[in-house]
Amino acid sequence: MPIAQMKTNLKMNDVSKKEFLDDIAGEMAKLLKKPIPAVMVMLDNCFMDMNRSEDTVFFSEFRYVMPQEFDGDKSGFMKQFADTMLAIIQKHTKVDPYRIYMQFTEMDRQSAWHYTE
Repeated sequence: MPIAQMKTNLKMNDVSKKEFLDDIAGEMAKLLKKPIPAVMVMLDNCFMDMNRSEDTVFFSEFRYVMPQEFDGDKSGFMKQFADTMLAIIQKHTKVDPYRIYMQFTEMDRQSAWHYTE
């Protein structure tokens, strides 16, 4: 199951949160070749401080199984994945890209959760 767990100190209303999470889930499903019901997205609002500043900051962790067609081009896949997620985060939050931290964790196919219909 692809998972995005995100935290920010930016206050977002419920409509903004839903639109943001829908965009993240939709793009993850496309990039990872998974159905939407198999993608989990979470967003927490919390106190965050970076460089002794409470200006808007954003942290995200993405867990995924890389699609098999990218087995020979992991760096190309990661660039596409990171660029896509960064664009969505900036679109919805307007956070300075130097205050966005993204972590990517590739899960091996054998130990990943399997979606069944």
